[in-house]
Amino acid sequence: MKKVLWVKFGWSEYYRGGSVDGNFGWLKDAKGSKNEGKGHEAFNFMPINGTYYCYVPPQKKEYAPWNEDNHGWTVLCLAKHPKRSGIHIVGWYEDATLLGRWLKPPRDRARNEAEDKSSAYDWSYCIKSKSAFLIPPENRTIPFSHPSVRQGKFSFLVGPHIEPKPEKKALLKVLTNRLDQLRALAVHQPSEDAIPDPELNPSDPLTGFGSPEHRKQVEKAAEKAVIAYYAKRGFESHDMTKVKCGYDFLFRNGSASLHVEVKGTSSENASFFLTRNEHDVGLQNDPAWRMAMVTQALSDNPVVQVFDAKQLRKAFDLTPYVYLGRPAVEPEPA
Repeated sequence: MKKVLWVKFGWSEYYRGGSVDGNFGWLKDAKGSKNEGKGHEAFNFMPINGTYYCYVPPQKKEYAPWNEDNHGWTVLCLAKHPKRSGIHIVGWYEDATLLGRWLKPPRDRARNEAEDKSSAYDWSYCIKSKSAFLIPPENRTIPFSHPSVRQGKFSFLVGPHIEPKPEKKALLKVLTNRLDQLRALAVHQPSEDAIPDPELNPSDPLTGFGSPEHRKQVEKAAEKAVIAYYAKRGFESHDMTKVKCGYDFLFRNGSASLHVEVKGTSSENASFFLTRNEHDVGLQNDPAWRMAMVTQALSDNPVVQVFDAKQLRKAFDLTPYVYLGRPAVEPEPA
């Protein structure tokens, strides 16, 4: 890579209009208002007529990334998870053009958000490209830390008229190593079809976890792997999936009993949904409860990890995702 810069903006799951989080002035100012969670960068990986537009926060409140040789740049997009330490590569642009000022992209694919007259949806941009890569949120597992990234909004690492300072070389090496690890996990040309966003399909919030057929296949493979896992440890299995008791299997070995909820994914990265019953039983009431997480469930060598409630809270962010609304029942007058 002969022309490289990094840019940093707020955290979003898919950057196609969803909520944005981060320690930035425009996000802090919107707290408690109708624009809370809204930011220019919310659309950074949403294609418009085959082009991706990137918003970058102004450096020192006025400067956008610019170089006299403004074509053919690799732009590494960074963001900090709001609940965890470290910076993540959330995606990148290849063969990008630096515009040097904030403009508005064409609105041929305008959404309702584009009609919002607030600054949060100006759709300002200062970089564009025909080629973008997005790291899905479940694959953002390799954070790093560097003083210059914590302090800045963007910086050039290598390219025309860029002084090759030691700290730039060191950071470029770190980012290049991360990129090598993430490239196989990235989605090229992200779109609603290429990387489903569950929030964009409220009728099926599990869309991002594959089709119903795929999910059932993963579920059965994960259960088989967990039964084999406990069988090697001398446990007998009892299927509890039809009982709705907050776990899938009862495993017994002499006087020892474990209540095991099984979760599975076909990828190498653990991600899952818990129902309210599973959450309440496992994380609040039952000391014998365990969650068995199976990754690479459809492979010849599925990986089983087992967590008790304390370990689960430490290993995962558990975020309420879907709320069920029902009419409130008012008490009858005495």
